[in-house]
Amino acid sequence: MDWLNNHAYLAAWLALPVAIGVAVFQNRHKGFAEVDWSRILIYIGFLTSLAVVFTPGFDETARGFARVFVFTGLGFLIMDSRRKW
Repeated sequence: MDWLNNHAYLAAWLALPVAIGVAVFQNRHKGFAEVDWSRILIYIGFLTSLAVVFTPGFDETARGFARVFVFTGLGFLIMDSRRKW
């Protein structure tokens, strides 16, 4: 259990290829111009910054910048969310 506690940041890095795979899978029948590329890039940037925040190997300057980007991206994603109901 101690290993899992010390390496929990691996889940944040695993979220990045999973999100890219899901984006490709969801948009496989759309044309290049029909894909919402700005939203996909915001998701990728948000997940990358989230992984940097949780990874202890990065220096505090990089983690601080990533923390600002995570909170800004989280606010944007909440305010710009599409209502599905």
